[in-house]
Amino acid sequence: MFTAIQPAQYKHIAQPEITFAGRSNVGKSSLINAVLNSQRLVKTSKKPGHTSALNFFSLTSKASPNKITLVDMPGYGFRSRDEWGKFIMSYLSTRQVLRRVFLLVEAKVGQLKDTDRSFLELVEEYNVPTQVVLTKTDKLRAADLDRISADVVRSAIDIAPSVVQPRVIHCSSRTKAGIRSLQQEILQACGAMDTSKTDS
Repeated sequence: MFTAIQPAQYKHIAQPEITFAGRSNVGKSSLINAVLNSQRLVKTSKKPGHTSALNFFSLTSKASPNKITLVDMPGYGFRSRDEWGKFIMSYLSTRQVLRRVFLLVEAKVGQLKDTDRSFLELVEEYNVPTQVVLTKTDKLRAADLDRISADVVRSAIDIAPSVVQPRVIHCSSRTKAGIRSLQQEILQACGAMDTSKTDS
C-alpha cells in the first residue's frame, strides 16, 4: 500500500484500477479490510473524513496473473468538492486506468443523501462507470433491504444514467455477507475474471 497526495505519485501505475467512494462513516475502511482479508490494513476511525488522501492497494488474484489496484478515496461530507480539492477532482476526471467506482451507501439510511447525489453528478460528468454497494446490510430485514436497494439504484440511475450499473451489491463487513460477490465484481470490472464463472 502507498498513499498519494499528488498525481506524480501514482501516474506510473498502469494496471486496471477500481476505487471505493462514499460518505464519511459509511463503513468504507471496514469494508475494504473485509475485501482484502485484512483486519488492520486500512485504519478505521470514529472521526468522519479520516482519510485525507488516496490510498493505493496492489492486488493479485488466482483468476489472473495480472495485478489490479484498489484505491481508497477520502470520505466526503457536506462540501465534497471543496473538501477534496483539485487533486481528487483531477483523479476522477483524468484517471484513464480507472475501471469502476464502487459507491458505498449505508443500507439503514435507506436513500441517497445530497452528497451522494453530487458525487453521482460528478461520475456522470466524467463518464466513470459506477456501481452502488449497500453497506451494513446485516442491520436490515431481507424485505426491507430489497425495497431500499431498488429505490437507491433507481435514484442513482436517474442522476447518472450513462454510468450507473443496474446491479446493487449488498455487503456486511461484520458478517462478511456479500464480500465474495463484491470481490468478483472488482475482478470483472478489471477484466481479471471470466464472467461466465461468477455467481450472484
